[in-house]
Amino acid sequence: MKEKTNKNIDISKLLALHLSGSLSEQENKELNAWLQKKASRKHLLKNLQNEKHLAKRREIIARINLDNEWCRFQSATKEESKTRKLIWKEILKYAAIIVLPLLLGTYLIFQVDTPSEFVADIPIEIQPGVKKAQLVLSNGEKIELSGDDLDLSNQEIGVKIENKNKALNYATVEKQKGELRYNLLLIGRGEEYHLTLADGTKVWLNSESQLKYPTQFADNIREVELEGEGYFEVVKNTKAPFIVKTMQMNVEVLGTSFNLSAYQNEEKVKATLVEGSVKVVANYGTEKPRIIKPDVQAIFDINTNKIKLKQVDAQVYGRWREGVFAFNEDNLEEIMRRLARWYNIRVFYQDNDVRNYQFSGKLPRFKTCNELLEMIEKTTNVKFQIKDEENVIISRKR
Repeated sequence: MKEKTNKNIDISKLLALHLSGSLSEQENKELNAWLQKKASRKHLLKNLQNEKHLAKRREIIARINLDNEWCRFQSATKEESKTRKLIWKEILKYAAIIVLPLLLGTYLIFQVDTPSEFVADIPIEIQPGVKKAQLVLSNGEKIELSGDDLDLSNQEIGVKIENKNKALNYATVEKQKGELRYNLLLIGRGEEYHLTLADGTKVWLNSESQLKYPTQFADNIREVELEGEGYFEVVKNTKAPFIVKTMQMNVEVLGTSFNLSAYQNEEKVKATLVEGSVKVVANYGTEKPRIIKPDVQAIFDINTNKIKLKQVDAQVYGRWREGVFAFNEDNLEEIMRRLARWYNIRVFYQDNDVRNYQFSGKLPRFKTCNELLEMIEKTTNVKFQIKDEENVIISRKR
């Protein structure tokens, strides 16, 4: 127990020094090594840095009677009193730096004889996704994209490439002949990104998506390949149709705005037209190409290889790029798939019938997952239980 107590005190020191900006290079390495071993440790540090909980920590610390807690500490351990008194004084010194509730005070000490990892008594919050992506160049080189501005113009021939204001932009500098060069933009779970192609077409890519595209388009046709979900604002060019290819269905346009959802783990591919007109072509089965107009959604069912047209409010399906989740009588299972990608969580159902419960409404995309689940709870007969930063259990209200 003494060894574990000393270890926890050492970690507490590192956390305190980190939050006060006083870590040495060696101490920083030690803290990072400790954080990498468990996801719960990163979550602990994130919560300790959360300003929303700071007032609560101060309130708890203010209520602690240090003399009483010292007596409790004495009765809870079997080590020599003198040694424990030195430990207690050391703990208090670091508690004063960052005002942590019970972590650097009583809670840490009283948990040293338990097998579980010590954690702060702070509610778990699941944070929203971020604007982030990975760019794969034509030579296979991978570049991480986030908040840093980058000039990548020397990476590909004939184009100017910039990552600026968390968006990737291509512009043709000198038209190249011969074989096209392709880039790949990868969007992970809990991520999204914005891209402007070389012809000026704008693309918003949702979580767990990827887009393959040429750095320059051919003169007579513009083709890209999508997996996942993207919103397209296509620059009109009657001489060069714009085609978005997916594994199940292709969408061909001249100039228009539409949302296309084509996830590999879903049974339906949905093309929803906002303005203009598009032609959808199934890659399987005997379905004829369909022309759709604004506020019409083309749904390709991979089980039947059939295309169904549905009248919808098209604006609902592109609101995610504006920072809003919009639902229109969507079932809970479909809603949770969308939330799972954005918040990088896993969803478990204790009652299978709740999967088909329907929900309509608009929810802010950059709020915590907790806040969104609370909003859904208020208007449906479901209950959400957040087990940790990765797992959510859904049941029916009793």
